[in-house]
Amino acid sequence: MSQKRIKALRSNKAENKAAGKDWVAGTGSNFSYRRSIKANWKFLLSVSVGIVLIFFNALNGDFVSDDYATIPHNPLVANLGVGFKGLNSTNIVKSLIAFVLGVKEFYYHLTSVVFFIVICWLAFLAIEKLFGNRWLSRLTVLIFAVMPIHVEAVSWISGLPYLFIAFYSLLVLLMMIEFLEKGNTKWLAGAVITFFLAFRADVPRIFAVFPLIFLYIIAWGNQEVKRRFWKILPYLLVVAVVGVIWGWQKITQRVNVVNSGYNSSESIFYDPFFQYPTGIAKYLQLFWAPFDLTLYHTMYVFPEWLNWSIILSFLSLMIYFWFRDKRVGFALSFILVTLLPSMSPVKVSWLVAERYAFFPSLGFALFLAIIINELGKVAKLAAPTLLISLLVFYSVRIYFRNDDWSTNHKLWVNTCQVSPNSHNAWNNIGDDYDKLKDYENAIKGFSQSIAVKPNYADAYHNRANIFFKTGRLDLAREGYNIALNFSPSLYQTYLSLIQIDLIERKMDLAIDHVNKLLNLQPENSQAWYAAGLVMAQSGRKEEAIDALRRSLTFDPNNRVAAELLGNVERN
Repeated sequence: MSQKRIKALRSNKAENKAAGKDWVAGTGSNFSYRRSIKANWKFLLSVSVGIVLIFFNALNGDFVSDDYATIPHNPLVANLGVGFKGLNSTNIVKSLIAFVLGVKEFYYHLTSVVFFIVICWLAFLAIEKLFGNRWLSRLTVLIFAVMPIHVEAVSWISGLPYLFIAFYSLLVLLMMIEFLEKGNTKWLAGAVITFFLAFRADVPRIFAVFPLIFLYIIAWGNQEVKRRFWKILPYLLVVAVVGVIWGWQKITQRVNVVNSGYNSSESIFYDPFFQYPTGIAKYLQLFWAPFDLTLYHTMYVFPEWLNWSIILSFLSLMIYFWFRDKRVGFALSFILVTLLPSMSPVKVSWLVAERYAFFPSLGFALFLAIIINELGKVAKLAAPTLLISLLVFYSVRIYFRNDDWSTNHKLWVNTCQVSPNSHNAWNNIGDDYDKLKDYENAIKGFSQSIAVKPNYADAYHNRANIFFKTGRLDLAREGYNIALNFSPSLYQTYLSLIQIDLIERKMDLAIDHVNKLLNLQPENSQAWYAAGLVMAQSGRKEEAIDALRRSLTFDPNNRVAAELLGNVERN
């Protein structure tokens, strides 16, 4: 490097220090990822060991909640052809683990922990690349590694997509910065490929990388960087538009599912004057004081005026520090722009969920790191005291939160305790008691779910299932009918009613229920089997044979239908 260039860099460093800012020595051709890892590998290895230790009690956790449907109850989970279809990274990993190592919880948990470690390494490189400050990078990663809000994404196997989004987003950001600084199109090609993989893993959240690139340009882009950015901007806009069009069907399907049946409301939109102040205030509280961690966040205890005060203060500080200290401005902006894709005004997701905040929490970790770094310049004892206190408190909180996720029962007990006004939580704990054959507590769980949400059809159906199992057929029939009143498309409820009709020999009612079931599910093998069974017991042999043959047409492997068909034909 020429002496003139060295002097210019030193001058730039002195100017930034005088302004109370860290020198961006990491940018441009001066930064080397290899040299950074070589210089910091002991620190990064120590962080990795620490992560393994604080998440050690999560490694033997059970499958919980959504894990069941996608892994142990999924007969195709080990089918690599199905796993690789669509190039969804989460499905690929789940399929590979099942195929190579078997359907064992430990390997899925270990994968998530290792992946979290990789993300921490990438986060360190990104911060050092942007800020050129090794200590700030180390502080940021130390705090990020122990934030309790991460447990939902790391310790819950179904949280894996949110790890992928953070991983891909960091890769795309770093690759785009390399392209904008150096002009080498291999970085642009890598960013495009990575963006595609991220898009296949999760439709909306990877789009946060576009404003992140823009923030980088505002903060640190020189004329050459800006020239390259404006040159490729039309192509980036095309990618964004194509992505929205491509994912539109999936988005609309999600909107219909979330806003139909007992979830329906007057509008598919959140009230923005409630959503954004409440959501941002809650996320900031969970970052800083993660006491009320839960799968379903439904308890928003801050008064409206306080939520508005928090969001207005947050936005004011974000704008102020873009002029005062871009490091802080970037950190606060990072939180906002990476949260926004999860805070769509259309009701396609929860108002607040800890897994949504996994990647945004990196911005909060950076914010705290800057505070501690600056505090150390004026109060040398206060800075390490604050840091150690945070690390110890957060680590202990992670340990106990991991225990909440260790079994399905502990998860729902905790969720009901923290979110007692969640109808989903009470319904799920009722379901868990059902699996444990604790039917009285199952009824209590479903009844509490109904008390919280009186039009919740699933809870009526599930409670009726318990009444059926315990021989209280009159209460079971009443519960099933109420469920259908609120959600007429619950075909499983018709199947249950048909069982009661046959037990009570109410054949006319059974036939009526069969006809309604077939109208809902005309290509369902189970529905046609139920029709064949009812017709057979009603003495309508030909109709029974026809129904059972239709059942086998839709599912040739339906052994129960095949056996019944043989019996009807012989008799």
